[in-house]
Amino acid sequence: QIHSRCVQIHISDVCREAVSVFSTKSSKGDVPLVLIPTPRPALSIMMQVPSGVTCLLQKFGMDVGEAEPGLHLKPSYFRIAYVVTQQSCTYDAPIMVCPTSDDVRVNVDVVLVFRISDARKFVYRLGAPNFDEFLSGTVDEAIRMLVRKQTHATVYELRSAKADDMLQMLNDKFMESGVSFEDCKIVSVWLPVTLTGYLETTTMMYQAMSKIQRQQDFEILQINQESEMHIEEIMRRREQVLISEGGRKKRAELEFEQRSVKAEEEGRVGMIEAEGKVQVMHLITSSQLNRKKTELETKRLLEISQAEADSTSVRCKAELEAEKMVIEAGWREEQMVCDAEATKHEAVAEREASVCLVEKRRHELAMRERQILAQFAAKGQFNMVGESGDQLIQAMMSGSISQSLDRE
Repeated sequence: QIHSRCVQIHISDVCREAVSVFSTKSSKGDVPLVLIPTPRPALSIMMQVPSGVTCLLQKFGMDVGEAEPGLHLKPSYFRIAYVVTQQSCTYDAPIMVCPTSDDVRVNVDVVLVFRISDARKFVYRLGAPNFDEFLSGTVDEAIRMLVRKQTHATVYELRSAKADDMLQMLNDKFMESGVSFEDCKIVSVWLPVTLTGYLETTTMMYQAMSKIQRQQDFEILQINQESEMHIEEIMRRREQVLISEGGRKKRAELEFEQRSVKAEEEGRVGMIEAEGKVQVMHLITSSQLNRKKTELETKRLLEISQAEADSTSVRCKAELEAEKMVIEAGWREEQMVCDAEATKHEAVAEREASVCLVEKRRHELAMRERQILAQFAAKGQFNMVGESGDQLIQAMMSGSISQSLDRE
């Protein structure tokens, strides 16, 4: 790497050569900042000032300020003493063998871009040669201090925004010299060849380890995804089972309600049928009793009429036998009365027997109802809720559905 040098050059023709000289950089790294033109002839009265540069005018060797571009009528004691560039200049400063904090020697290449903002301060206070020495030392010191704060692992980071601190430091130092720095970049950083090879090997190993780590992370992620999918599948199955069991529960509740309603209806139908049978049996018994009474009354009347006919015929046949017949009629009458009484008592007994038969039927109906309630209490599997449940419990306790209904 070639280190740039800020120089001042003597020229003969300012108007023709000034701009081209400032735009040319030599192979040795010379950066022309100031041109010194040859003195004017003693009889010269015309002075040509070029444009695109800053020309410092002197009168009898004393500074009189900047000369305006163009043709001027000036005697020979007015002369252009210095021509200063207005372009932005690039300064390349490679710094060799800079130690880092872990004592590794590195090479750093720094590129500065500056511009001369005040030509008079630059020329009369500093000058190009002094500026070159001051700038070279300042940059060398700043770079070495900056590199000293870094390790061999972080020194490459100097190529980024950390060079802005050095740019601010350079502007502060050269503020009074009429120079402003526009940019400061650390272009390259070179480590020793052996260390570079070791770092390349380390980087390759790190990359291989990183690849293995990424593969492991991918496998772990794949395992986690598979486990999450399995868990989600189990949760879906669980939800399906819950929904299915909930449907079965609702269906069982509906079936239970239907069976309860059906059992109540069957109980009511059975009770109605039993009541109908009791009423039919009562009507049959009453009709049999009435028919028996009618038959006995008819028989009594027939026997009385027959007895009267017999007695009349007997009186007509013979008076002799009248007394006998009267006596016979008397005991026959008494016999018939006894028979009538017996028939009457039999009718009464038959009527009482029919009443006892009603009680028997009623007792059999009550016993059948208690048997049904006992079977419900022993084998029924249902939830007794609501008014129907209360009635069924009351019926089981009292032993009769009709009595529980009457109490309600």
